[in-house]
Amino acid sequence: MKTQGHRTVASVMGPDLTSLLEKLGVVFEYSSKPVVMPGVIQWLGRISEVNPEQMKNGLAEGMEVWTSGQGFAPIDLPSVESWLFDAPRGSHLLLAERKINFDKINAPKREGRELVIWTRNEIATFVGLSILDGTIELLESDVTESINDVESDEFILEKPGIKVLKPINDFSALEEAGLNVALAKPVLLPAKVHRVTGMLKGPEEIKIERIVLNCGGLHIISNLQLLPRTPMLNRFDLEIESEPDFSILLSERRIHSEGLGDLLHWWRFDNDSAVVDTYDVLVPAHKGLEVNEKSWILDGVSSKLHRNL
Repeated sequence: MKTQGHRTVASVMGPDLTSLLEKLGVVFEYSSKPVVMPGVIQWLGRISEVNPEQMKNGLAEGMEVWTSGQGFAPIDLPSVESWLFDAPRGSHLLLAERKINFDKINAPKREGRELVIWTRNEIATFVGLSILDGTIELLESDVTESINDVESDEFILEKPGIKVLKPINDFSALEEAGLNVALAKPVLLPAKVHRVTGMLKGPEEIKIERIVLNCGGLHIISNLQLLPRTPMLNRFDLEIESEPDFSILLSERRIHSEGLGDLLHWWRFDNDSAVVDTYDVLVPAHKGLEVNEKSWILDGVSSKLHRNL
């Protein structure tokens, strides 16, 4: 595969898209990197050769290729407008690895610049078609490693390194409060996750296991996933309870069958029976300002909105 110049891989990226595109037959050159203001949109390279099949997909010789990088915060219209203002004349392909919160038909326009945006679906389609036509192959070792990862009994937080929880990106609390996520900045919150095992005591005793996030309060997490890399973001501290009491959070009402039918009973969590493993994590969040100049934080994992900070 022919490449020219020196390639710089942006630190905000997830997978190395340049290497992936090269495997798909795209030929890059890396000389004369365009000068733009620092931001989330990073330059990958310049396409130096295209074949007819690539032309059908909208690629062109001399096209500058950019990435939004992976992340939990969506790309908004002002970010693209600011980047395009600095971009040189010519054709530009923006690979949106994260969600965009605007319609592509409303993408900014600037004289002498042709902008093409590929969303995650379009990137996946391009890669998927290349796999189907044999341009790129899935390596058996990669598939085996993935299967082994899935079948491993190791708890996800026991793996070495910094753990960043994957957000669910539920912004309904902001909408109800009349706050705009587009005006906020993404941050990371230091937190703790507790893996709690213990007994629920009611008409019977039941052993349970729950995952609890300790970040500005205690929150049960039903779907624990990690981001593949740590985003380069500022950190903000919320209160972490030093001696958490799980009795109220983990108690629940359950149906119990008795002679007269099914009845609801309170099942109380027995703190004395608790076995707790604790892990340090980082939680993606958004931080913004209210009209009274006080800060608000939306925890991206628990979707809890903290105000007047």
